[in-house]
Amino acid sequence: MEPLDLLSEIGATNDQIREVGRERLELVERFNHELRDLIRDFESTPDTFRVYLDLKKRLERTARRIEKAHADNSLDYTERFDKALSVLKKRRFEAATKELDRIPVLGLLKEQRRLFDEYKKSYAGLRARCEGLEAKIQEKTAYYESLQRIDVSSFDELTSLKEKIAAYNNGVGTFLETFFKEAPLMDVLKVSLDASYHPELRFPQPPSYENAEKLLSFVLSEGLASLTLYRFLEYARYSDSKLPHYVGDPTGFRQVLESNIVWIESLGDIRSREALKISLEEPGVSLAVKIPRIIAFLSKLGAATDLLTSLREMQKLVTSGRYEKIRATTVVNREHLEKVQQGTHIADLEALQDERAILVKEIEELQNPRAVELDLA
Repeated sequence: MEPLDLLSEIGATNDQIREVGRERLELVERFNHELRDLIRDFESTPDTFRVYLDLKKRLERTARRIEKAHADNSLDYTERFDKALSVLKKRRFEAATKELDRIPVLGLLKEQRRLFDEYKKSYAGLRARCEGLEAKIQEKTAYYESLQRIDVSSFDELTSLKEKIAAYNNGVGTFLETFFKEAPLMDVLKVSLDASYHPELRFPQPPSYENAEKLLSFVLSEGLASLTLYRFLEYARYSDSKLPHYVGDPTGFRQVLESNIVWIESLGDIRSREALKISLEEPGVSLAVKIPRIIAFLSKLGAATDLLTSLREMQKLVTSGRYEKIRATTVVNREHLEKVQQGTHIADLEALQDERAILVKEIEELQNPRAVELDLA
């Protein structure tokens, strides 16, 4: 039901309550509940003499109070109450309930509260919608203003930048995979351990540096330093009977491997990791620190020139500030940007403002719930 309709219903209910009188209506409701409780107790209680006497006494007390209220002229519909009492004394419960149901004003107070609660909820909903539209207008206004500073050419640069980043990430993944396949195990472990001290390089982290150092010492002492990483991982899969043919201390090998196996396996899968890769989700201030360290790291490993060239081009974009301008377009809707450039975004804002104006007018035509509550009969 609409708020204005609810106000009308509340007004009609108020008129009925005023006509009867709230105090008289409350008394009618009180006796109605009291008699219905008695009917329920009579029906649900075991029919013993003691219980019967107790309920009969309650019934007589209620009858006397109804009679007194009638004598004081403070109770309406006493005829209905008397009939209900009469049939109740004869234990005709259904007939007693029907007599009470014939009282027309029952439920008016409950209905009044229900209508008011619904009105209050509806009024609050209108206010919330209005405030929501106001916030949306402010947000869209700020958004469209920010788009005015965006150069549409940034979209083309963004596409190119995404392609360059993807090509670099694929290239660096291939390079690391090849290096880890061909380099001696000791070199792989040292390089990986050194890189793990720099979180921005995103190398797999060892479970602890102490365990990693124990692994390096074991590899060196057992003469396994010249093995490849993948050969070493094969040893880990050998049976207890086969392993002693390749490792002098199988027990020590199992122990040192157990505490490092997750790290070793992640190095064996380095291509799918994020090591040395970059992302458009990273802000320029982060890349300004990260890229020089990646360049130094890759140079140390003898990476291909094209990888380093790609990183240096990226570095120039970052230091010039152009990177952030291009990156900003990742959260921009191109259709919205074109609307701003054509001026058609104004119609969107005006539509929201018109919708808000209609709600404001509707709210102004309504009464504040507090005023409505104070006016309840």
